[in-house]
Amino acid sequence: MHPGLDWSENNLKRFNTYIIDKENDGIKLGVYLKNRLMMSRNGLIKVKKSGSLKVNGYKAHTDIIIKAGDKVEFELPDRNSENILPEFMPLDIIFEDDYLIVINKEAGIPTHPSRNHYMGTLANGLMCHWMEEGRDITIRPVNRLDKNTSGLVIFAKSSHIQHLMSIEDYRSKITKEYLAVVQGVVGADSGTVDAPIAREKLHSIRRVVREDGAEAVTHYSVIERYEDCSLLEIVPETGRTHQIRVHMAHLGYPLLGDELYGGSQERIKRHALHAHRISMLHPIENRMLEFSAQIPSDMKELIKKHF
Repeated sequence: MHPGLDWSENNLKRFNTYIIDKENDGIKLGVYLKNRLMMSRNGLIKVKKSGSLKVNGYKAHTDIIIKAGDKVEFELPDRNSENILPEFMPLDIIFEDDYLIVINKEAGIPTHPSRNHYMGTLANGLMCHWMEEGRDITIRPVNRLDKNTSGLVIFAKSSHIQHLMSIEDYRSKITKEYLAVVQGVVGADSGTVDAPIAREKLHSIRRVVREDGAEAVTHYSVIERYEDCSLLEIVPETGRTHQIRVHMAHLGYPLLGDELYGGSQERIKRHALHAHRISMLHPIENRMLEFSAQIPSDMKELIKKHF
């Protein structure tokens, strides 16, 4: 246990509180939780078992009728169960509230532990950050970046928030913008790549454009053209593994540093890709959020050399 941390029950409890509006006057509490809050079946079961569901301060069942002005509160038990070990690392936290956290990830750091990376991941650093605050939260990434892609990563603070942000209608309202330096001078000012992506071979990490692949759509626009490379802003419409890297290589413009897909590592030792902006609707507060992360020093130096 981390020394000096208060692990009392009061510190660990996080309640969700909602005031019923006129639109939901006269419906069953369970219907409100499922339809209005889009709570999953597993989430509803967790709330029932926790015994924390209350209306106006009194314990309640999901079949009671709620009225406008009622205060509904519940706890989503979401204790850490992933065995992710805490590891101190500096975190560039762009935004944090009771529901989610947005971090600017450095290149070279995996988002989440894997068979080959138990430590040294962003999730390990985030676990340490939350432990130091006396909070026991399961690591739930909403989006993931390749180890060598830098930029914005979102983590949800509960299974309910992660569920809300995974619904297709919600995901369609999230816009992710990337900056990339690609090999070659891109001719068109803008364009769209609509080409399905599949795994090259069984167990291979490399992806290819192939007819039997999953739908993948990427939009791009040129910011600057240099003598032998181009700076692009890229907006993926879908989220396939290595999508931007595969689509740019498919066009004949692999990312600089992306050895896996034909990019030269002469000037940069990792693929020159940075998730620099995210626009999204807050999953609970229904307000627009926009986050940005400055281009990292290695890509900045790469661009400077071409001016």
